[in-house]
Amino acid sequence: MPKRLLSLAFILIFIACKNENKEPNPAVESQKTSTDTVSTESTQTDSSKVVVANPNLEADKKLLADFFVKNDKKPQFFTINNTKDTTIICVQKTKITIRANSFVTSNSKNAVTGKVKISVKEYYSISDILLGRLSTTSNGKLLETGGMLEINAFSNNEKCQLKSGKAIEIAFPTKKEKEGMQLFSGSWKNNQINWEVAENSVNLNQTFGNVDEAPIFPGGINKFYKLLSSRIHLEGDEEVSGKVYASFVIDREGNVTNIKIVKGLTKKINEAVIKAFNNIPKFIPGKVNGIAVNTTYSLPITIQSSNDELDDRPSSTYIDKKQRKNYTEETIKEEEISTIGYYFFSSFKLGIINCDRFYNLNQNAAINFAVNFENGGETFVSIVFHQMKSIISINTNSKNAVFKTIPKGKKITIVAIKYIDNKPFIGIKETTTSAIAENNLAFQPITLQGIKSEMEKLNRFD
Repeated sequence: MPKRLLSLAFILIFIACKNENKEPNPAVESQKTSTDTVSTESTQTDSSKVVVANPNLEADKKLLADFFVKNDKKPQFFTINNTKDTTIICVQKTKITIRANSFVTSNSKNAVTGKVKISVKEYYSISDILLGRLSTTSNGKLLETGGMLEINAFSNNEKCQLKSGKAIEIAFPTKKEKEGMQLFSGSWKNNQINWEVAENSVNLNQTFGNVDEAPIFPGGINKFYKLLSSRIHLEGDEEVSGKVYASFVIDREGNVTNIKIVKGLTKKINEAVIKAFNNIPKFIPGKVNGIAVNTTYSLPITIQSSNDELDDRPSSTYIDKKQRKNYTEETIKEEEISTIGYYFFSSFKLGIINCDRFYNLNQNAAINFAVNFENGGETFVSIVFHQMKSIISINTNSKNAVFKTIPKGKKITIVAIKYIDNKPFIGIKETTTSAIAENNLAFQPITLQGIKSEMEKLNRFD
């Protein structure tokens, strides 16, 4: 009996040792491999479906979001008196004009009295736009930016908005004025911004022929003609009668500018009329949507010599030799509206605002451009165009980013930022847009200051 027990014990030990030497269980090994890699895929077991996630994925995603929050532009603060017209001049020369009594509280819609705190962020450089996680597209259409702002207002720590019918006037500085600029309002979704043309905005660079409220000369048109008559002086004994047809622009401040003689008489009379216009006091400017605008104006001016019987119509201007004053004749230069250097707009909303124009894209030259990279996970990918101030950005969790309906054959720089195992990485490459994908964008470890430095290098394309 003891011998049998000993034999049985030996057999059991042998079986146990054999099982230990078997090949590893493929299902268990697969699960282990999935756990060790950056993946959100699941594996199957006999009993149920198990989701296996990378433990660092959420942490890396948060670090990426925190990077942009910490490196976004810091707001500038201005305290204004809400009962007075005020113009704010920001660090990067943005001008914001706020009319008296423009604000109400956002929640209660109560009129704001006393002081209002204005915060402004300016985004003009490519590095500032990228670090602000901003881009230049409107419902998938490419834009070219002239600058972006974020404007907010507060009264006693309560957020404010513009009162119905009130607007602020914004001047965006520019090195070179481009046609077709419009004002856009931005809205955020899934960490990406989309721009829409701002409602009721008025392009204050524009000169209007038809306005809601016509310009008015203080005291009326008869006073204007009387004043103009007193300021037209001729040199010599010129005896000429007739009409001079003048056109001019009354700018947003009420100044008479851009004076032109459409149809004149003699050179001396034409010059004398222009000189008189240059000394005319301000008009009350014309308005569109309640906003003062540049307005074209034209007048016939009847010139009668001292030998003619004076016409008593308001458009008559009498030149008397006794009124003549000697002056050194000089070349009269036509005064132009001073719009070079700024884009002027009115806005009926605060928040994120953009001065942009649509890029004229030939649909036959439009392509989808893909950027592929090895590592997945939360990645912020941007393409920066070299020859126009346009930036498209995509936030993605996959191993690629597809930029849709963009111009073919344009030089760009690809910039991609991500965190891997709690460390920042960057991928940068200059290339040309093409229907052929840009494969295997390489990521390199980098410091946070290094990311900012690489962004700033792109400002050469401003």
